[in-house]
Amino acid sequence: MKTKLYMFTIALVAFGMLACDPIEDTSLRDDFLNSIGDPITSEGLTAALSITQPIPNDDNKIEGDQYVVINNARKDIPGTWFVNTPTGIRQFRTDHDTIVYAGNGTYEIYFVGLSGGSAVTSATFSVTVTNCFDEYMTFLSGAQDKADKTAKKTWKLLNHPLAFYNGMYGAWKYYDMVPGQSNYQSGASVLTAAEFGQKMVFEIAGNKLTIYDQSDAVLRTGGWGFSHEDRGEEIGGEVITDIRLIATDKSWQAFSGTSTPYYILSIDENNMILCLPGTYNRTGDDWDYDASYYFFTAVE
Repeated sequence: MKTKLYMFTIALVAFGMLACDPIEDTSLRDDFLNSIGDPITSEGLTAALSITQPIPNDDNKIEGDQYVVINNARKDIPGTWFVNTPTGIRQFRTDHDTIVYAGNGTYEIYFVGLSGGSAVTSATFSVTVTNCFDEYMTFLSGAQDKADKTAKKTWKLLNHPLAFYNGMYGAWKYYDMVPGQSNYQSGASVLTAAEFGQKMVFEIAGNKLTIYDQSDAVLRTGGWGFSHEDRGEEIGGEVITDIRLIATDKSWQAFSGTSTPYYILSIDENNMILCLPGTYNRTGDDWDYDASYYFFTAVE
């Protein structure tokens, strides 16, 4: 379980007490920042860390996702884990957590802690993941199993004027996800012929993602991953990339790499419907927010 610090302020109000402006006492904060933990070396910090894989790697087995457990035994030294994934570095501000890898590969992990008022960086750990495989990998890359090391699959926009549109967030909960058939869709396309000519190739090896223009010139390269996270909103999971997919570079779209995943609304071996929310922090009703929708089809 993640270690978190909760701070509660209790206000005691006495009858007849006159209100006044409080004077901030920063001494406790300053003492905390200057004396966190005992001074420790990088070697000492490294020795206090452990990275384990509960399910051993076995090329003869397909286990699905691979779990890697990170743990800091020195709870008096807070800090941040820096975890390499197929789509870039993620940060975990916790003493203990489980990382779920959906892609095979070798990944580096290290920890930066605060000790004696200074930042201390551990040695870099390396973990190898080989057990990962499930149907999303087949859908996205065309690989039939984890031994299919050279598999790759090409996707492009569906040949329809509204293969991309911007509309209400959560529209998939209320209308059929068919381009041009739902009353929340704009009747005008903002796509260009150049965008319809682009394609994106998902490779199983290294989780490589390449975007090509209509003349087959490389536009950008990066990595891809996915999750099966259930958000309770009829979302099948997420496609996670560190580069923009086709037609997702409109000025109003909020894309910040791996921190802004594409929601999977539907996926099979031939078609994929993705959603890029306008914001990931929502407090109101669905119709108070917008989202962008993309219809992709596999290239044979």
